[in-house]
Amino acid sequence: RFASRFVLWLVPFGLYAASPFATAWILREAIKEGHTPTIDRLIDWDRVRPTLRASMTSLALNRPIAASLIDDANASPPAATGWWQRFKGYLGASAVDQLIERYANAQGLPQLFTYGQTYRRIVQGHQEPEKTLANLPERFRAFWSRIRHVEFLTPTLFEIEMEDKFDPTRRYTGIFTFTEWRWQLTGLYVHTEANPLGRYARIAAARHPLER
Repeated sequence: RFASRFVLWLVPFGLYAASPFATAWILREAIKEGHTPTIDRLIDWDRVRPTLRASMTSLALNRPIAASLIDDANASPPAATGWWQRFKGYLGASAVDQLIERYANAQGLPQLFTYGQTYRRIVQGHQEPEKTLANLPERFRAFWSRIRHVEFLTPTLFEIEMEDKFDPTRRYTGIFTFTEWRWQLTGLYVHTEANPLGRYARIAAARHPLER
């Protein structure tokens, strides 16, 4: 009887622990299919855009990503940097702003995904397999194999880091927050092996050292 009760108590916790993975999978499929209502429901764009801008600006300026997140993401490069490097940095930051403005929304993200598919099909000869129930286990296995780190930072804050499907040196770290009875993507960071993000928990602690 005790074992049965223990299992009954354990099941809800197991479902809750699996729920952010399910949300990440549903969001991935919605982006591929261009299902904008689902994308809007699962992404808090007002919170995602600044994190995406900060990380992509770091890549454009070729500086450690953690520094840009702890400091102002729009800060200029160090004063010791030459004027040509600064000029290229400003151009890079401007390009990032335009990219975020155009594609960091429910309509633009699927469009960007489609552009990538078209480029890989025409230039690289890579054809994405058709989505079917038969290949669902294989698609999920491929999705799972690219996960590099997962962590519940708090009971309502979840971090997942994934490797890019076509560039193993590029990583994406998503921060999901449980709010209004669902998980939402509230942070998205793009980083590389050259300028890695590191663990989000340590960065958050560095930004807000008095918060516990």
